[in-house]
Amino acid sequence: MSRPLSPTHDDASLQQLHAQAVAQLSPATLARLRSARHAAPRRTRAHGWWLATACSAVVALGLGYSFTLHPPVTPPVQVAATATDDNGDVLDENPDLYVWLGTTDLAME
Repeated sequence: MSRPLSPTHDDASLQQLHAQAVAQLSPATLARLRSARHAAPRRTRAHGWWLATACSAVVALGLGYSFTLHPPVTPPVQVAATATDDNGDVLDENPDLYVWLGTTDLAME
């Protein structure tokens, strides 16, 4: 079983193989490769980004337009009925409570 080589060893061996392959090529072949590399137009992916941007803008405009044609319907708000209490004395305040709280230390606890 062989041990895996480190990435730096792989890089060095690939660079060595590349240098050997370049050394075996004739000068005429190297000149043709160099001129072909510099003459080739560079391909960019700018068209892909423009297309993606345009498509997302069209989708956003379509959704916005559909919301203006058919606005979302909100359900009517139901008003809760307030319960009336016939016992008026429940809500009355007793002034004796405040006098009692003022005389005791219970209010401070």
